[in-house]
Amino acid sequence: MENKCENLSLYIIEELSEHEKEQFELHLKTCIHCQNEIGSLQDTWQMLSYDIEETDVPESLKAEVMDFIFEENKTPPQTQGGVDKKHNLFERLKLILTKHFSPLSLGIMAVLVMGLIGLIWNNLQMKDTIIALENKAVSPSQIVKTFDLNGQDFAASANGIAYLLQEGQDTSLVIELNNMPRTNDDEVYQVWLLKNGNRQNAGTLKPDQNGNGLITYRLPKNQSFDDIGITLEPNPNNTEPQGQKVMGTS
Repeated sequence: MENKCENLSLYIIEELSEHEKEQFELHLKTCIHCQNEIGSLQDTWQMLSYDIEETDVPESLKAEVMDFIFEENKTPPQTQGGVDKKHNLFERLKLILTKHFSPLSLGIMAVLVMGLIGLIWNNLQMKDTIIALENKAVSPSQIVKTFDLNGQDFAASANGIAYLLQEGQDTSLVIELNNMPRTNDDEVYQVWLLKNGNRQNAGTLKPDQNGNGLITYRLPKNQSFDDIGITLEPNPNNTEPQGQKVMGTS
């Protein structure tokens, strides 16, 4: 049979699932031992959460916490000016534990302390991730090259501009088109990147009711091109041009 008392510490630090929480709360209504312990443990957990100043967590901290919790018959050192914060923290925890808990409860408190250490560590890791994402977000984009696009045939009045954006190690091609003739049904304008007679599909677009359109294409690493061509295709699934060229760099 499961010993529900073992879930007391997990209940206090809110690490139980909803089902486990409901089962433990039913157990708590009839268990005198858990009823006697839970108030003091919750107060201490709250005290620890608010009193501990967030700082870098040394790798040896868990071992040191366990040492002073289970160490017996050792005379506490005298408090002296200039004692470091970690030593003061250990003495404060030891005083709390000695005053409020029985020896059987010390094991539960060890779990709570390690749980708090884990929360602090996760918070520090999250901060590092956020800082890395912020640094990436503010990484400057630089236009390294621009291309003028000229319409032809029935799209002779259209025009556009394309530019290469460099952001860190990534390169994107952004194409902006203006005054493009509207497409019918499944028709799309398809962008092709040209190099040494080879064509690479760089995406499709449909202009809005004003004839304007915008497309962005992330270039694979080491891909380059010399010219840009745009064709009017009967559908968006072509791997080779089938329609008429309506715009390009040449």
